[in-house]
Amino acid sequence: MDADSVDAAAFADLRAAVTRRLAAHPALAALAEPPPYPEVFRPWLGLPARVGYAVTPLLHADLPGLDRAHLLRETLTEVAAAGDTHRWGERHRLLPWRALPEPAASPGPQLSGDHDCVLATSSVPGVTDLCLRGPAARYVWDLARRDDSRWVVPFGATGAGPHRDDQLPLWLRGDLIQTCCDWDRLTEEHDD
Repeated sequence: MDADSVDAAAFADLRAAVTRRLAAHPALAALAEPPPYPEVFRPWLGLPARVGYAVTPLLHADLPGLDRAHLLRETLTEVAAAGDTHRWGERHRLLPWRALPEPAASPGPQLSGDHDCVLATSSVPGVTDLCLRGPAARYVWDLARRDDSRWVVPFGATGAGPHRDDQLPLWLRGDLIQTCCDWDRLTEEHDD
């Protein structure tokens, strides 16, 4: 799911269209009621999202009245007719959840990745291509030689100050930086 890939975007379109059709299937109608939890959880707990995360097993499930071949033909025809030539990264952009809304928050940088991969920057299939979740940190600890350990965080170690997003370009590429565990080399920084 490379950010520059038109094929990745077409796959996401196909997955979203299959998700919408499966979520509308009468066998799943009893699950369509919105969950009784706060709205912040709806992108993950609502029926379209649950179907989107389980689209492959659902296509192999024994749903009464489901004609898989017909559903897939209709969906392929729909996606092909749309003729969308956007790249995946144009739609798969970072939109991290924040406890307090920021005025005029807009999607961030373009992302590669998808579910179940090293760059696990996932959207909610059938609901949005924006990346609502991803790793808060990536790290590799070398237990034999701690100075060979690496890590990266997208929004800095403190989430504020001069280092708020200086690691973001590395995080976007899946790169890591060397950690420092030597107390004699560490210096304290203040956000003045």
